[in-house]
Amino acid sequence: MPQGPSFWFDTRIYLAVTAAFLLIIGYYNPYAATVGAILLYALYLYGRERYTVRQKEVNNYLETVGRCVNNAAAQAFSHLPLAIVIVDKAGVIYWRNSLFAEWVNEPVDPGQSLVKVWPELSLEQMVDKDGQVKLDTGKNYYEIIHRTIEKNLMVLYITDVTGAESDRMASCRIQTVLAYIQIDNYDDALTGLTESQRTAILGEVNRMLAEWMTELDGHLKKYTEDTYIAVLNRCALDRLMTGDKFDILDRIRGIHVGNKIPVTLSIGAATGESSIAELGQRAQAGLDLALSRGGDQAAVNISGKVQFFGGKAKAVEKNTRVKARIVAQAIRELIEQADSIVIMGHTGEDFDSLGAALGVAKMVRHMGKQVHIVVSQPGVAVDKLSELLLDYEEYRELFISPMQAGLLVNAKTLVFIVDTHRPELAAAPDVLAKAERTVIIDHHRRAETIIANTLLVYLEPSASSTSELVTELLGYFDEKIELNRLEASALYAGIVVDTKNFAVQTGVRTFEAASYLRRAGADPTLVRHLFRIDFETIKNHAAIIENTEMPFDGVVIAICPSEVKNAQIAAAQTADTMLNVEGVRVSFVLFKTEDGIGVSARSHGDINVQVIMEQLGGGGHQSVAGAKVKNITIEQAKARIIEIVDSYIKESGSNEGNTAARSEKTR
Repeated sequence: MPQGPSFWFDTRIYLAVTAAFLLIIGYYNPYAATVGAILLYALYLYGRERYTVRQKEVNNYLETVGRCVNNAAAQAFSHLPLAIVIVDKAGVIYWRNSLFAEWVNEPVDPGQSLVKVWPELSLEQMVDKDGQVKLDTGKNYYEIIHRTIEKNLMVLYITDVTGAESDRMASCRIQTVLAYIQIDNYDDALTGLTESQRTAILGEVNRMLAEWMTELDGHLKKYTEDTYIAVLNRCALDRLMTGDKFDILDRIRGIHVGNKIPVTLSIGAATGESSIAELGQRAQAGLDLALSRGGDQAAVNISGKVQFFGGKAKAVEKNTRVKARIVAQAIRELIEQADSIVIMGHTGEDFDSLGAALGVAKMVRHMGKQVHIVVSQPGVAVDKLSELLLDYEEYRELFISPMQAGLLVNAKTLVFIVDTHRPELAAAPDVLAKAERTVIIDHHRRAETIIANTLLVYLEPSASSTSELVTELLGYFDEKIELNRLEASALYAGIVVDTKNFAVQTGVRTFEAASYLRRAGADPTLVRHLFRIDFETIKNHAAIIENTEMPFDGVVIAICPSEVKNAQIAAAQTADTMLNVEGVRVSFVLFKTEDGIGVSARSHGDINVQVIMEQLGGGGHQSVAGAKVKNITIEQAKARIIEIVDSYIKESGSNEGNTAARSEKTR
């Protein structure tokens, strides 16, 4: 390697030092100094010549390297294994490399629209931001890294990941799926049947499940009288979720071999976990979730995200009250251990929430403990009950605000949550987050989110109301407990409001609870007073009904005018009222909230409004549900509901047809 300029610079320093020594020598011997100077000058000329030659060699070498590097860079850039496209915000192509044109298999010139080439590309999500997206064109998969390079331009670095994505999807399709399957009403469905009828029903269930699993290329094993375990792959699960929609639920429900009560299944399935142990826990949790939501449904957990299918049958009322007795005694023990007790319902309390809260407060006061009920905000129900509570000295300071409750709650405070189990719907979420000891009493079908770290959960979807559950608990709490007129009437009002005057979700235990309350002093006249509405409210109902339309037979949707006061209450009451119209099966009323749109949904029970509202982020019961949707207009919310209901009705009709066809084949 030739030396550069630094070598000649060093050499001149040495020559200069040598010249200085010659000057010193010349002082003593001029002849020797003269000879040395001549030799030094010759050496200087030789060095300068060599430096010039080597400098030319260095320059030639650098020029050669530069040309090679530039050529290689140009070749490498033009043959990069990724496509590069520069577009503006509208998607107009400013420049692209040759590989992009090869990938799209058509001539793509500057000035053309990228969206026309790839209509699947969502360009608006990429404008003015850096990030990475995946694109599925139907034939290929691409990974696109987008970077903003100027105010109006961005560059897209596109990699073809079809091979890797195909491998990933193939791997995903053969993922193990573990499912627990249970006949959720085994005892009730077989009660009163002869041995031959019982054998025939169970044989038919076994046959249908075995055939179903054979269709899916899965393995089924029965390990108790009413429980099965199944193993299949992800491809089969995808088929169940997108095509069949777990129609085995409808097949089993269609079994009629002398049974008066339809046989129903609950399924918990899981996939996408790193270990079999975790898979088993997720599947069991899914089965528990399906059962706690009333059964007759499947809960599918995919990598931690739960989806629900089915849930069309009404929750079957349990004939035994053993659980109620055990829960009542457990609550008694928890109250004894607590220093103070706070009760809360859901935000925007109704009479079921408040009636149940008063019933629990009666238990606490019977134990001689101090108790308070947290109310989220003033409302019609709260105001009417507060007015009646003034006649009872012990209840005058019963209702408190969330702020007051926050000052009372400590590590030894027992917090009861009634008529809801979702933390975001609690009357005082901040107080709930602070509490360390909580008890849930609720009749709603369990949602995916539930208050965590509870001491006791009493969740009975088959009950008509939370007031019914609390009334039963009062009967087992203490034989000496006596309700006063207001307490009994408040609980009775809670049952009346959730059963629509004993018209929906009403069982034998509902009437027994109502009978107990009447004997305890519940006054129907007082209950009627609680439900009375003023003339302004009637006008609001009329204004809402005026904005009603029927997109499908039996389905009505109304919009609450913005000028209506207490829109949430008016919407709920109007949704109830519209169910009294001939031919109406389900009603939806939309109203504006501070940060979005609220929806009140009601049905006679044949359409599960809880499933519909869950798709909007809400929940509730099979016949009573609601949701609040943020960052959406009222027209968009209306269109979304129509879309969901349309899909629900088509799916239900398809499943009924499939069930009928299969029943015809099995006869």
